[in-house]
Amino acid sequence: MDDYKGNVARLLKSIWISDGVVSSAAFNLRPQIHETYISVLRSEAESFSNDIKMVCRELPTTYALMNTESIKALKIDTLKDDIKYSVKPIDNYKIKSHAGIFITINGQRLVGGEPFESLELKRGQSADCILLEIRKAIAKLASKRLVQFKG
Repeated sequence: MDDYKGNVARLLKSIWISDGVVSSAAFNLRPQIHETYISVLRSEAESFSNDIKMVCRELPTTYALMNTESIKALKIDTLKDDIKYSVKPIDNYKIKSHAGIFITINGQRLVGGEPFESLELKRGQSADCILLEIRKAIAKLASKRLVQFKG
């Protein structure tokens, strides 16, 4: 499946935003379901507004609007590992604008709840610290463009 090019929106819980800054917790891969991507919505899709209403229990809600090229270009200066981001549409018959941010580290896809021992062996740094740096980088990008959706 080809990478999606355009803008994507990460819907944000209010606890993930403090003083206009998005928390790295907004970009966790859920370990209980071995999540392989961070869910986002393609903002240019015709169904975008309806999809937000379907996903969110309460309106208004806030989302981070991010360009896929900016996501792919993310660099983490403190890490020597090869980290790549891609955004791909995800088949979802209910939420037509659904997409996912996929992350690979040294060619291995990041999966919530699955260990990354190879990182610890290579760098002598805990995998948790490396994963936190990755989430912080995405959160920093997300904090640049917050949009309130009123419905």
